[in-house]
Amino acid sequence: MAITIVLTLFAGRLVQLQGMESAQLKQAANQEKLIKVVLPAVRGKIYGSNGQILAMTVETYEIDADPPMITQAHRQLPAVAQELAGPLGLTAPQVLALLSHPTSPQFVKLATGVSTGNETTIAGFNIPGLTMTPSFARIYPNGNATTNVVGLTNVSPTTSVISGYAGIELTYNSLLTGTNGSEEVEKGDGQVIPLAGTLDDTPARNGESIKLTINPALQYQAQQACEQEVTKTNAQNCSVVVMQPKTGAILAMAQYLNPADAADDRTSDTTNIAVQNVFAPGSTAKVITAAAAFEHSSVTPMTPYNIPYQIYKGGQLIRDAEYTSGERYTVAGIIANSSNVGMSQVVESVPPQIQYDYLKNFGLDEPTGLNLPGESQGLLLPVSQWPADERYTLSYGQGISVNAVQMASVYATIANGGVRVQPTLIEGTYNSAGQYVPARPSPSRRVIQPETAKELTQILQQVPGVDAEANQNWGEISGYAIAAKTGTANETSTNPAQPCPASNPECLYGSSYIGMAPGNDPGVVVAVNVQDPDTATDFFGDEVAGPVFYSVMNFALQTMQIQPQPGLSAPYVRLNGN
Repeated sequence: MAITIVLTLFAGRLVQLQGMESAQLKQAANQEKLIKVVLPAVRGKIYGSNGQILAMTVETYEIDADPPMITQAHRQLPAVAQELAGPLGLTAPQVLALLSHPTSPQFVKLATGVSTGNETTIAGFNIPGLTMTPSFARIYPNGNATTNVVGLTNVSPTTSVISGYAGIELTYNSLLTGTNGSEEVEKGDGQVIPLAGTLDDTPARNGESIKLTINPALQYQAQQACEQEVTKTNAQNCSVVVMQPKTGAILAMAQYLNPADAADDRTSDTTNIAVQNVFAPGSTAKVITAAAAFEHSSVTPMTPYNIPYQIYKGGQLIRDAEYTSGERYTVAGIIANSSNVGMSQVVESVPPQIQYDYLKNFGLDEPTGLNLPGESQGLLLPVSQWPADERYTLSYGQGISVNAVQMASVYATIANGGVRVQPTLIEGTYNSAGQYVPARPSPSRRVIQPETAKELTQILQQVPGVDAEANQNWGEISGYAIAAKTGTANETSTNPAQPCPASNPECLYGSSYIGMAPGNDPGVVVAVNVQDPDTATDFFGDEVAGPVFYSVMNFALQTMQIQPQPGLSAPYVRLNGN
């Protein structure tokens, strides 16, 4: 009877376990041995316009060690350290110190970011107690020449997911990131056994790749030209924007920051001063005033004005940069000789609201459309807030803040026959299957009439000749007619440690040189801005920004294979009003 009772209990328990509770027990068992492993998506690449890789993801490894396992296998730690030193990128004493003094009894991290090739070398040593955990890292083959545009990334310490931190990497983070997948695996005896074909497997979808309009060679050359000028003049910074007028494509957006003014961290590497920093455009904005006058008054390029050395307008005494006893210029001469006094007279033919509308229509005080992080759209007060002298100072580019891309776009609009094409950095994308999808054409709108654009281009072609008379030949490139404008703006200091004195609140200078080529059918625009050159005499746009313009424009014409036109010269435009 006792045996019968015991066997009955056993039978009941078996019925309970194998019948009534089998499903729950099976689920519990699976939870103990089945685990889900994340299959990380590979972040998309970023290419230059020529197909050169500017950013890519590579597989790397973290190498960890269990020192007791190494010694138990009768391997001497000094010998192991000697073997591992090279592939880990460390010295043998450094590896030995890590193995001899682990962070815990059975664990020490030896290195992270070890390349696939070095990981293979380490695996070939057959050293017990080493663990190699795969991960991903972002590398930038072009170095810091494109960092301000491409940006940088961070890696999550918990999920190892790479995410954009600045630039294109941040703006298009969701596109580049892709979607992680997962795989269900069985763990037994410390080994992971993949269970291929289960319903719980979800493949990863890799991120899409982006092809930029940036030409890496042109970007690098522009950066070098900026560095050379900043070094020579001890300027605060220099920026260069190169655009195609007909497409709005930005071929280069380069910069160089004076090391003395740049922060010693990642911020200085990823600051894109072409869109984040603003400045007064100075005389480069005179073309906007002229365009408004040509289209909304009886003023023409040949309308003459008497130009005294100084003039009193709106409660302010307005002077030209260089003293003259008095001149008589046409409007073309006012622009070519960059007369503030003359432009203050021209603007009186245009109602203030029209003047404001033209500044806005050219894209000033408006987003560029690039959607880059930290962009500043500048500042232009509404007409209702203008002080008495505002319309006059605005006529020659003071009293307004702009960024470098906006000013490049102004001249690209003139070069494109008066049609403004929104600037763009994206040429196309590659989906996860590698198929290329061209970007949609940038939106465009007419800003000025074709005849106005033609007149302005012809006037601007006189500027290199005027500058050459002062031994500033930066707008003269053999075989090409260059249409250009220089600008020199007075600016206040933004450095609290070095403020401008009360007697001279605008003690700094912003030097600009913007031009297009070839003058008869412009295919490229180069805009240069150099901020705060530290020199007592050389601070004018043609002197400071001119050398950068010449270097970049010359290289751009060659890179874009724009053929010279021998014998072509700037059309004659009467500058003298007599």
